[in-house]
Amino acid sequence: MTWAVAGRKRAPSSPPLASGPGRRALGTTCVAVLAALAFGALLPGAPLMAVAAIVVIPLALGAPVAALSVLVAITVLVPFEVQDQFSAVGGSGRPGLLLVDVLLVLGLCRVGWLILTRRLETDMPLLAAAGVALVVTGALAWGITHGAAVSEAGHEARRVMLGVGAFVLAWPVVRDKAARRRLDGALIALGLALGVWGLIQWGFAIDYTSSADVGVRKGVDLTSSERGSLQGGLYAYPVAVTLAWAALVSGHVRSIPLRWLLAAIVCLNAICLWLTYERTFWVATVVACAAVVMMSGAHARRIAAKWAPLGAVSLLVCLAALAPGEIRTAVERLVSVTQLEVDKSYEYRVIESQVVLDEIKSRPLTGSGFGATITWSKDNTFDTLTTPFAHNGYLWLAWKIGIPAAAFLVLVIAAAVVRRGPPGEDWRRHTLRIGSRAALLALLLTGVTFPAFDALGITAVMGLLVAVCFGGGDDVASARPLPPLRGGAPEQARPRVRPR
Repeated sequence: MTWAVAGRKRAPSSPPLASGPGRRALGTTCVAVLAALAFGALLPGAPLMAVAAIVVIPLALGAPVAALSVLVAITVLVPFEVQDQFSAVGGSGRPGLLLVDVLLVLGLCRVGWLILTRRLETDMPLLAAAGVALVVTGALAWGITHGAAVSEAGHEARRVMLGVGAFVLAWPVVRDKAARRRLDGALIALGLALGVWGLIQWGFAIDYTSSADVGVRKGVDLTSSERGSLQGGLYAYPVAVTLAWAALVSGHVRSIPLRWLLAAIVCLNAICLWLTYERTFWVATVVACAAVVMMSGAHARRIAAKWAPLGAVSLLVCLAALAPGEIRTAVERLVSVTQLEVDKSYEYRVIESQVVLDEIKSRPLTGSGFGATITWSKDNTFDTLTTPFAHNGYLWLAWKIGIPAAAFLVLVIAAAVVRRGPPGEDWRRHTLRIGSRAALLALLLTGVTFPAFDALGITAVMGLLVAVCFGGGDDVASARPLPPLRGGAPEQARPRVRPR
């Protein structure tokens, strides 16, 4: 079965086992309370976690769209150090379960139950995701077996597994029209929050942390800037700009307030992207927005030609008036492309990539496993470093899980970028698909110089975007039964009794 066919095939419309929404809600509540009590009994020193379980478990089991949205929002907006402080087990600096881990595990259990009860079809995309999850688990065990630190290996495996898990959680959601509408609203809220959070980091000069996912890093290479560059939300800004841009140029958004909201998302995240001073992300975002216009047709090209220059000029004028220093820094950063011979960040990446290539050559099929490290240096330039990190995302992936598995994973994402939807699909679904394809293209481009596959703040988003691209355009049987119609039973659950 091909991915395209699997995305369109309708799931069996067998009736749900529960007799109604009330019984399902009661069952979920009972499970939540029992789990919370068990948690409190096993870990009496953490009563707040037992209380949190009463909220988290119903969210994960009874509200899949909300659970997926919270999972993505936490990984994008909340710094790892904050997440680590509120881990379910373990604790700060020790291996443990984060809130996103709990949401992911419970959500996967829910999807597994839907498959067992035959309310969700086990199609080729889900089987492929299960295969990737097995590879990730094997790479975790392989790395620990070869002496990798358990904590570091677990962190790397978590980051990749979040992408796979988010795909599985999103798969039944993106194939149901009502669920997709709720997901659209959640993505709009997340895009707005991301832009506001980025400006807060910059305005209050939040310190750059060791987890490298929040704050302002001091200094910008090959510029006169002393303030630094915005790093929190780095990978997500191109995605937010691209998705909101796709909705704006589609020409289907009739609500004036919604248009202004989408324009605000584009502007806020574009400003944050500007303040990162990362040339790769600038280029990737421009390419993604251009791809959106090309895929959206002639009408989108007319809208883009009319409003894009005006919006860009207005944004530049505002920045020049409010922050002239940032304009100068950006120009210096662009000009520095011609100064690669003195660019230490470029030289750093070249030497690092050569060392990683040597590691790949030593284990091309199996990889070195999660948690594996490299040690390298250069006289009078770079001190000796021992790190599990590599800037080139593709080399990092091949180094950790082997060339065959890495190639398969990248090919799946690339296939999502080029996958077209079925003819005549709903415009909302079509617009979200185009934006997701272009956003994945941007992330693939950034992977050349940044480890997109190893960033906690974007892997779950990547899994969601892949699910959107591969999901069929036609509605299929919802993973959750549809709400009652006029007080009756759900549509799928209505028995069809032949009159006698």
